[in-house]
Amino acid sequence: MSAAQTAPARSRAAKTPGLAAKTPGLAEGGLEDDRPRNTAEAEVVKAAVRRYTRGEAIDMSDLAVELGVGRATLYRRVGNRDRLLGLVLADRTEYSFRRAQRDIRETGVPGIVALLNRFMTDVLDAEPLKIFVQREPLLFIRLATSMGPIETRSARLLGEVMATEQAAGRFTPWLPIPVLAEAIVRLGDAFMYAHLLGGPRRDLRTSLDVTSLLLDPAAAREAAARVG
Repeated sequence: MSAAQTAPARSRAAKTPGLAAKTPGLAEGGLEDDRPRNTAEAEVVKAAVRRYTRGEAIDMSDLAVELGVGRATLYRRVGNRDRLLGLVLADRTEYSFRRAQRDIRETGVPGIVALLNRFMTDVLDAEPLKIFVQREPLLFIRLATSMGPIETRSARLLGEVMATEQAAGRFTPWLPIPVLAEAIVRLGDAFMYAHLLGGPRRDLRTSLDVTSLLLDPAAAREAAARVG
């Protein structure tokens, strides 16, 4: 799950009753670092985000000139172009997620599912992402479906929402939250990007139905028993 358009906006979380509430960090770690490692790298990511949101290609030579450094210095700061693009898309992922989060008023499992629906829809509608995918489809698929910065950020954000709902007594996870969050993110990716992997476009509603089962398997069993 990934990417949107403009500069990040801090959630006005504490002012709203739904899933926009301030979220704690995950109690369990194990996920790869998905943020810039220092101020110098953050400066590079910020410049690259500006180019991305304008629909421009992220060329390392041009970026080095913009920042007033040599190519060798730029690579020392950020590692390589793939890592930089992963961090850019992770940044846009968080922007899309926080924006969707502010608009959700439901809580518990319905709220989590509503948040994911809004988030995935916003991601697929984002014009900068469409431009990037058209320009570099294979690179995007590699970045978006590997457990790098994009998936790590998505799973971390979703896990924080789950932890908040659990702390409020509105959600009872049946697996460790990091495991559940990662599974749901990967499920969403499989549906969102199926057409880029050679398959037909998939209906996101099916992904959300399966997500509901993962979040509340007991309710799913009760519903199945009533139908049966």
